[in-house]
Amino acid sequence: MARTQRLEVRLALPLALVAAVTAVGTVGYWLLWRSYGATWLDALYMTFITITTIGYSEPYPLDERARIFTMVVGTTGIASLFYVFGVFMDYLVEMGASGERRKRQMERKIAALSEHVILTGLGRVGHQAAEELSQANHPFVVIERNPERVLWAADQGYVVLEGDATEDETLKKAGIERAKGLIAATGDDANNLFIVLSARALNPELYIVARAEDADVIPKMLKAGANRVIDPYAIGGRRLASLVLHPAVVDFLETTLRRGGAPISIEDILVTRDSPLVGKSIAELNLNRRYGIVVLAIIRGDETIVSPAAECVFKPGDQVIVMATVEQLERFVREMELQESANRKERLEREAKEA
Repeated sequence: MARTQRLEVRLALPLALVAAVTAVGTVGYWLLWRSYGATWLDALYMTFITITTIGYSEPYPLDERARIFTMVVGTTGIASLFYVFGVFMDYLVEMGASGERRKRQMERKIAALSEHVILTGLGRVGHQAAEELSQANHPFVVIERNPERVLWAADQGYVVLEGDATEDETLKKAGIERAKGLIAATGDDANNLFIVLSARALNPELYIVARAEDADVIPKMLKAGANRVIDPYAIGGRRLASLVLHPAVVDFLETTLRRGGAPISIEDILVTRDSPLVGKSIAELNLNRRYGIVVLAIIRGDETIVSPAAECVFKPGDQVIVMATVEQLERFVREMELQESANRKERLEREAKEA
């Protein structure tokens, strides 16, 4: 949908016509009444009362030429003023209609989403989070109550919902029951804490990441249900120090974690009960030769297995940290999802027969 043209752009032509009629009328009356000693103010006054249809008495007598000129000025002036009024009213109607249309479109898009991320707040931190989610091509919904930021997000092509994220109804409209994760990125710690509480109550399985500017609030947010709490200032400070101490390492990690155009990427893969990885070792799957994938670590409960041996067997619930090119990872994930879906269907059929 094309963006609504700005009001000042639409009014440029009609206002220019009004200005032109005013200028021509002023010059014309001054020339017609020059013999009477008329001033520029007299001519402007006559033009004004003519095009506005006020109709007070003329400062000086009107001969036949002046009357004809007055009719021309009045007709064109009134038409140009109506043009201005019409453009303005058309803009107001269109803005109202486009706002409702955009709202309905957003609601339909949100209703079609699942396994998406909900981002609350479009400040500096939220802006960066939205950009990263967009580059990763992961579906997400932005909740923002500032109308200007809502319009900006819509112009960027984001799915955006105008409202207060601290309200349960707003979170439900954003599809929190079907969401994969939530990012509480408003600039107010109290609001973020309330959002975390509401989100956890509405979806116990939701993965919640919250922003906290006050270190004392972090334990409270974790108790409220946040899986991770981030202090952007602390992260920024550590990154600045790391760039000085280990610039190559930081550049490498930043490249692998940024999906937009990165040659390689680091991803985490959850091993479910129906995953084709279950019960098989790294050597048996031959991930490096078949897909070009390097297994960096396996997170198993509270245990982290770094650089796992080739004999390491995958178990349900494992979080596997892998590294490869974006294309290799996409191919691997696509094949694993197809096999996992087939395994799940087979398991359900088997359980139905046993029942």
